[in-house]
Amino acid sequence: MDFASLLGRQLKDDEVVEVLEVQDMQVVYDFDRTHENLEDVYWAAAQASGFQLRFDQNQKLDVVFLYIAASEGFRPIARDEAGVPLYESFDEAKQGFTREGISFRESPGEKWWVKGDFGSNTRHYEFRDDALFRVTLSTQAA
Repeated sequence: MDFASLLGRQLKDDEVVEVLEVQDMQVVYDFDRTHENLEDVYWAAAQASGFQLRFDQNQKLDVVFLYIAASEGFRPIARDEAGVPLYESFDEAKQGFTREGISFRESPGEKWWVKGDFGSNTRHYEFRDDALFRVTLSTQAA
């Protein structure tokens, strides 16, 4: 699935609604119930398929979490469904970004994460125990 192409789309866009319907996903409204001046957001999780969507207060999709390893009740996403390169290691991710001319930032010290800048969006690769754990796709505004 091309999750990156969904970033920035409205919750009610046909392409987004199709994903929600095919995956039988419920949308949960998460409002600032503690009055801490936090933005309201909307969540839609496909735990069996290994991904979660977050929509901002304007109902625009701003973050996609791809679970590469099982965690938090999510099964791993099928690798052929991720729609982005899945680097097996921190070093491989850095090499891939360098080879493609993508500017990136990395965690200081430990080899924990690498975040590539793709213009209108970013890709954040998180590693645990030297293995790819999760990929987060975000709009620049997120």
